[in-house]
Amino acid sequence: MGKTKGTVVLKAVKVLRSRKAEAHTHLPESLHHYLEDRILVASWYPEEDFYELLCACAALFPGGDSAFEMLGAATAQDHAEGMYANIFKRDAVSRAHIMWKTQHDSGELVVTQETPTSATYELRDWGYASPKYCRVVGGYFTELHQISGVAARYTHPTCRSVRGDRCVFVVSWS
Repeated sequence: MGKTKGTVVLKAVKVLRSRKAEAHTHLPESLHHYLEDRILVASWYPEEDFYELLCACAALFPGGDSAFEMLGAATAQDHAEGMYANIFKRDAVSRAHIMWKTQHDSGELVVTQETPTSATYELRDWGYASPKYCRVVGGYFTELHQISGVAARYTHPTCRSVRGDRCVFVVSWS
C-alpha cells in the first residue's frame, strides 16, 4: 500500500480532534492514537490509515458522500492558502502532478487539457483507490479550477477500485 504525507493527514486529524468524542465513534479503535499523537508534516503515513481518517471526517458532516468532495475541496483551498501557495500562484492545474508527488508516494498524475473547457486528470499506478477516496480526489481537482474562478464539475469514468487500470477524472466548466 502507498503512503501519504503528514501535511494532508494533519488536516484530517485536526477536524477529528475538534470533535473528538464523535470521532471516537467513527474511527476504528486501532487508529484512535491519531487523536492524540503528534502528526509530523514531513513524515509519511499509511494511505489506508488516511482513508479511514477521511471516512471518519465525512461521517461528522451532513451530506453523505458529498462530504468526501467537500473534504477534497477544503484540502485544495488549504494548499492554495498555505505552504503550497507558491505552486498554486503559478498555475495549479498544470502543476497538479507536482502536488500529487509531494503528497503521495504512489501514483503518477498526468493532466491533459482536452478542450478549452475541460481537463483530464489520469492517475496511474495509484496504490489506494476506492470510491470514497476518489470522491475526495475529484473534489480536490474540481476545486483547483474553482480557485481560478470557473464553476467546475467532475466525472469519474474510470476507477481502479472497480476494475479499471487507472483512475480518470474529467473536470469541465463553462
